[in-house]
Amino acid sequence: MELLKKLKQSQQNAKNILKRKLTPASTFATLTDNEIAQVIALRAKALRVRQGKKQADFSAQAQLSSPTTYANFEQKGTISLVNFIKVMRTFGRLEELEALLQPTVKEQIQDTKANLLVPKKRVR
Repeated sequence: MELLKKLKQSQQNAKNILKRKLTPASTFATLTDNEIAQVIALRAKALRVRQGKKQADFSAQAQLSSPTTYANFEQKGTISLVNFIKVMRTFGRLEELEALLQPTVKEQIQDTKANLLVPKKRVR
């Protein structure tokens, strides 16, 4: 039992150390999925604080089901996609979501090249 407690404490300490290293400026390239979620949450918190809003007020403005939903997002980095969209809308940052998964410039060039190389069919 004692060994199990020590292991759990060690795991918690490791998580806390990792959380302290993550900042809103952390880049995603070397982070795990959970760490990326945490960085996004840190960025959201920093933006909310800059806007001078309390969590409960922001949650109400975003029309989330409860203030706990947004508080959990800031603390754990977990939120449903629909609620994340509500958060982004409330921040006035939907254009950032709109840019997600759009074709890259390279893909657009490749598509254009492919269309130019395909012989045009004669229309009658």
